[in-house]
Amino acid sequence: MPEEQSRPMTTGEASGAALTLGTAFRPETTGDEAVAAMVSVLDAQDAAPSIERLRAWMLASGDVRRGDACVDIGSGTGTMTRRLGPLAGPDGQVLRFESNAALRRSAEERSVAEGIEVEFRTGLVTELPLPDDSIDVVWCERVLQHVPDPDAALREVARVLRPGGRALLLDSDHASRVESDIDPVVARAMLEAFMSQLANPMAARHLPRQAMAAGLDVDPDIGSSALVYPREVLVDSRLSRLAADQAVADGTITCAQADAALRSQREAAERGWAFAAITMFGFVCRKARRGI
Repeated sequence: MPEEQSRPMTTGEASGAALTLGTAFRPETTGDEAVAAMVSVLDAQDAAPSIERLRAWMLASGDVRRGDACVDIGSGTGTMTRRLGPLAGPDGQVLRFESNAALRRSAEERSVAEGIEVEFRTGLVTELPLPDDSIDVVWCERVLQHVPDPDAALREVARVLRPGGRALLLDSDHASRVESDIDPVVARAMLEAFMSQLANPMAARHLPRQAMAAGLDVDPDIGSSALVYPREVLVDSRLSRLAADQAVADGTITCAQADAALRSQREAAERGWAFAAITMFGFVCRKARRGI
């Protein structure tokens, strides 16, 4: 779950009942409707087969093993924390960082239901309250796209990793988005509106440079997977509505164009042929052992 955003929110924005592009996955966002929407989005992503394939590949490539000290940064509902725990085993440790209190509560409830004990910490990816050279594995998924200073974040990740430690970094490049059944001009306006609300919307393409500048070695085998939106997400059209509403607010499309685009996508989804996807990339980054 994202930890940082480029624009501070007012109290009214943070506690509003409905989710908007401007309040999605902010640390301060509360309200039953907004939280339910965020959890719904995360659960839909967790259920995507393509995301599972990339995560499984990352865990195997990162060689998460018994006794490892692991950190899940921006842990959201705790899905990956609960995966890391059994891999690290009773001899290891898994710390979970999540800055949104409502998502922390959701993660805690799910962990308790599964009989898993996980330690929560507070802190931002740019200011991790951890000693130097103390962590074997950092899992950081779709967080850096929300961070205004990803270079600082990668330096902090490198700082806390032990020599030989691995940073497993997964993030999206939102410019890679493709979708059917929406006028291309309108689709582009909606995409631009969406990306304007992210601090670092093309995070993935910059990760190799940023990781190397932080002193990490990047494995040449880079994973990728298209996050294909499930039919039910497109029928629901909640995410597309957020982007459409923002584009209308920006003045790049009209209300009529927005309504027509959403109607077209929803009808295509109901018929089973709608397609929308963005590409997520996975990077295994390693901190060199001393003397090597």
